[in-house]
Amino acid sequence: MLNKVTALRHNKLVHVIIDENMYAKEFESNADATGFYKRVESISSNPTEVNICSLMTDLDMGLQLSMEDLLTRKKGKFYLKGYESAAIPDDLLARMKTELDSGKSISPLINFFKLLLLNPDTHVRRDLFKFMKHYDFPITDNGYFIGYRACKQTNKTYSAVTNFVPKEYLMLKAEGLNPADYTAVKDPDGGELKAVLTEVITDDSGNFIAPENVLGNLQQMFEDQNNGLVEAPEFTDFFSGKTKVRLGGTVSMPRNECDNNPNNACSRGLHIGTPQYVKNYGGNSAYIACLVNPMNVVAVPTDYSYMKMRVCEYYAYGMLDLSNDVEIRTPYFEIDYKTWEERELNEMLEELSPAKEDTEVTAGIRQIISERLHMSV
Repeated sequence: MLNKVTALRHNKLVHVIIDENMYAKEFESNADATGFYKRVESISSNPTEVNICSLMTDLDMGLQLSMEDLLTRKKGKFYLKGYESAAIPDDLLARMKTELDSGKSISPLINFFKLLLLNPDTHVRRDLFKFMKHYDFPITDNGYFIGYRACKQTNKTYSAVTNFVPKEYLMLKAEGLNPADYTAVKDPDGGELKAVLTEVITDDSGNFIAPENVLGNLQQMFEDQNNGLVEAPEFTDFFSGKTKVRLGGTVSMPRNECDNNPNNACSRGLHIGTPQYVKNYGGNSAYIACLVNPMNVVAVPTDYSYMKMRVCEYYAYGMLDLSNDVEIRTPYFEIDYKTWEERELNEMLEELSPAKEDTEVTAGIRQIISERLHMSV
């Protein structure tokens, strides 16, 4: 079984995560640290037993990563080393310690906090994790979190072919398969839609499928839907009925048009909440699972009873079945959302002041953006 290897670098300190175990190695210069970091990245794409043994030779395996390796303390507050523009919230700090003490990787929590540092609202940086902890919002490996939204069905929601494409796409991705290797076909008798390997376009009995029943490459059909070239299954919001929500795509609005006042429980912005929050809509609702980047959270209401927050962007990746109080979470696909994130980060990088004029805050932001743009998923 191949090991999972990842690395994080903070100036001269490199953190290496092998499966669930974390280690630290400090170097005399940034150049040496960068060289080792790149070596670990190379091994992560080919984690053979030989490569892992070689890596372990360079690590003191008795020095497992501790909280002291990660943090700097100033005036009673703890900061992530190398990213000292804002203190780590107490609840997040406690979760990090719990995970480390259990021998688990805290890479998702570190990624989450770095994205949180890119959020311009102070109260969000302070309060978001506390709210998420209260309602048990999951955090993904890449630092996003999973939230939920109730959407209204439209006349474009359940057209047979348009609805089949994203559902089959998500199912193949969940199984670790490449949708580009599959072709959508229609059963000539019953009209049933299914995806078959492109190199073997036959039905269940091994019979050749006639060209008129071959609909197209599944990956291309999914991309055409997202790009608006063909009709896609579409949901909308209950309030205005103008928002277009498509699985596998982002929904966003200008941040300055959202209300960032946490004392306003219900106001302008895109609402993301808990499973119980979306269930309150009932009736003709579709329950959508979403990935949210912490930097795009606009307001965390002080009144938790509403079970929701406001964001300026989310990525709709799957549908939920919340019947009988059972929540079924579909797998999340961070690599798909990362494309949208990279566009945002490049725009943020262009808007930053020249590097020679960096303050401590902007220097930290520039470093986080650079890391995210070069981070593999």
